[in-house]
Amino acid sequence: MLFISSYGFSNAAVPEQLKGFEAGIDGINVDICYEFMDADKYYGGMDIQNFDKYLKYKIYSVRSYDLIVASDDSALRYVINNRNELFPDTPLVFMGVSNKTEAMTAAAMKNATGITEIPDFEGNYALMKKLFPGREHLNVVVDATIAGQGDYVEYMKFKDENPDIKSTVINTSYYTANGLKELLGSLGDDDIILFLDFARDGDGNSYSLANASDFMSTYAPDVPIMRLASSDIEHGVLGGISYSFYDAGWIAGDAAKRIILGENADDMPLMTSTVTTPYFEQGSMDHFGIKYSMLPDGSQVLNEHKNLAKFYRENTMLSNLVIVIVLLMIAIIFILNITNAKRKRLMRTDFLTQMPNRMKLIEDMNQTIGLQMPYGLIMLDVDHFKDINDTYGHKVGDEIIAGVGERLKKLSKNQLHFARLGGDEFSGLFTSPSNEKAKKICESIIKSTKAPFKTSAGELKLTVSIGCAMYPLDVEDPNKVMESADSALYVTKENGRNGYTLFDSIDKT
Repeated sequence: MLFISSYGFSNAAVPEQLKGFEAGIDGINVDICYEFMDADKYYGGMDIQNFDKYLKYKIYSVRSYDLIVASDDSALRYVINNRNELFPDTPLVFMGVSNKTEAMTAAAMKNATGITEIPDFEGNYALMKKLFPGREHLNVVVDATIAGQGDYVEYMKFKDENPDIKSTVINTSYYTANGLKELLGSLGDDDIILFLDFARDGDGNSYSLANASDFMSTYAPDVPIMRLASSDIEHGVLGGISYSFYDAGWIAGDAAKRIILGENADDMPLMTSTVTTPYFEQGSMDHFGIKYSMLPDGSQVLNEHKNLAKFYRENTMLSNLVIVIVLLMIAIIFILNITNAKRKRLMRTDFLTQMPNRMKLIEDMNQTIGLQMPYGLIMLDVDHFKDINDTYGHKVGDEIIAGVGERLKKLSKNQLHFARLGGDEFSGLFTSPSNEKAKKICESIIKSTKAPFKTSAGELKLTVSIGCAMYPLDVEDPNKVMESADSALYVTKENGRNGYTLFDSIDKT
């Protein structure tokens, strides 16, 4: 596998992306060759040519690859421009792409899929108004890099949808360092900074995320700095509802694993939903008088205050101190258990539908197999979902997915549980399987999805395709049920969609 990253390890997002990707692909034997473009430092035409010569030398002299991964905008653009020459038939997975148009172009290519980097502008703007109601002027910091211009395009789309926002775009690549100092120093009580990209200034100086954050907080110390990405939320940055590079990496890694294991990338739609976690930094919270209670639910606070010392000072008698320590130990154990349970639940929950995700489904299947229990598996796709996205936009597509999820959740009961696998793919796991039970479940799904779905584009009708397989009725190996259910699903699609197929009805000759 060839992994091309737009940046290098000096970019704080890269280690998180790689950790997530390697966690997502865990479980298969794969040799990953990493190549780093360092496009935040070397982004000129000659730089790209030198990287191109270097990579072509390795590709032509070493070997071919089974899968290509492109991380962030520069890498994806390089792959798009050179795919026909270097790896025309090799599957492509991409992630961290801020230019949504370019991501959609890549996803439309044969044998390609990925996840876009979609910052939550709407959620963050609402949070800014809540935390700082007196600050009405938004200063949007970007640069002239490929990623910076991608973020700029996405922000302007958001601005066009919210024309009442008072904002100024500050492109750091057009200012000298002294000019930026003067500009930041002129900001006042009415201002707030939205930090998207700041890798270069007009003098040609390069900045890491930490350097850029320190620069802004030094010359605008009393202006809140919000950031829409989880990397380096310190150095004077308050935080925000942040894009999670780890989670995006995990999703891309999981897609790569599925492709390596035989799935077709063309059957995996482009993922354009936000992948976010609220992150904040305690020092900046203290500076601007922000309490934890004012933050969004599930917020993570870096350098959060500890209260053990306070309890110690307030209890002078040894007996009271012992009681307090015991109570604190109990409280800490209780909090850790809750936190771990919550983290475990979040890792196993699909963020869009709040249904169990693929990880949870696999765990439930493994548990069922371990108990040697008979079980059945439903595989379900929304028919022509790509057409819905192309016609009405991904917002409506997300509304359809959420709507299907709600209807499936209403069908869940003691021996039947549904999960979202990703894109428009859902699955249902049921025990005590029989042909009659399987038919009843499939028919109930078709009936439940028959009524129109209410969306922001009006009511839309859709159909679904279903495949079902059961152990031991259909297959003797309990580990082959998902593969068999997928085969039944493809038969449904080949027969015109809008229906279901049980594996035992397939002609296997």
